[in-house]
Amino acid sequence: MHFEKKGEKKMLEINHNFFSNLSERDKSIIQLYLEGLSSYKIANKLDINRHTVTKVLKENKIPIRTKNQYDENRKKRIITLFKQGKSIYEISDIVGVSHYSVRLTLEEENLTLNKYERDILNVARYIYMKNKGFDTQDIAKFLNMTEKALNKLIRNSGINISAVRRKTKNIENLADIVEKKLKGQKNKDIAMHYNMDIVTVKEILDDFGLF
Repeated sequence: MHFEKKGEKKMLEINHNFFSNLSERDKSIIQLYLEGLSSYKIANKLDINRHTVTKVLKENKIPIRTKNQYDENRKKRIITLFKQGKSIYEISDIVGVSHYSVRLTLEEENLTLNKYERDILNVARYIYMKNKGFDTQDIAKFLNMTEKALNKLIRNSGINISAVRRKTKNIENLADIVEKKLKGQKNKDIAMHYNMDIVTVKEILDDFGLF
């Protein structure tokens, strides 16, 4: 059992006899550690002392990760969970780190939108929901924002909200169109995906400053 030089964990082959000789507690400690949890997180999860976790790992000759190895392992776990469709909040709960840490990791890997892009997407969602008859309070709740923050976002967006609402009142996929553009898709591909005229797609995106 060993780690690669770059800190990547190789598959640890632990045979049946090894596990059968362990108590349920020790087995859980080792399994959780091999899944990427830190000693601190394991101790909290199992409601035991952190030194007990370390002792069990050492007694069973489980290689202890360095901080760099732990950080790399956590990063990979965040990315894997994101690609499995988990939200930032779900990943935060599973991995045991803050929402900000998860978002920062994903942004560094170009897997999620930065703040400016998220703001544009939220404006698109606001416009779509307004066209569907939702009030600002409900929209703010859906976007996980306060009404005050949402009103400030709309006011400072630089987007002609009234004009875009009129233009997009029959567009069912407004937020999705904007999100696809923010993630780098071409206008022609977006138009093809939604069976829309490419000129219409371009006009919508132009209104959001997405040329």
